[in-house]
Amino acid sequence: MQNELGRDLTVLALVSDPRRMQTLISALRDHAIGVDVVTALSDARSTFFASGGHDCLVVGPDVPPGLADRVVRSLRAVDPELRSATFGPGERADEARAHTAKLTGFHPGSRAGAGALLRFLAGIDR
Repeated sequence: MQNELGRDLTVLALVSDPRRMQTLISALRDHAIGVDVVTALSDARSTFFASGGHDCLVVGPDVPPGLADRVVRSLRAVDPELRSATFGPGERADEARAHTAKLTGFHPGSRAGAGALLRFLAGIDR
């Protein structure tokens, strides 16, 4: 589906409790962005492969740092250019990439949080 950003986008949302990110997930879907929600590494890998990849991995604020790190490493082993945006634990400083948005100052349920993520997604060049 094509969104108002002008192209088809899909995100993989990694969360511990999907209810905490429901407002953000709904906002993304309202902008015609495809969203797959996962809670574990195995789910993330299988969903990523089944969909043929995603444009961005979005990490919720409730995701344990170790899980976030394992998911990022695993998916970037397949797609080194995978963008990521985190509302929670960030990547290790020595592994941070230019295509990673650290949105830890925003609540994912806020308009500001959704706006920050949408601005980041608008900059993704497919």
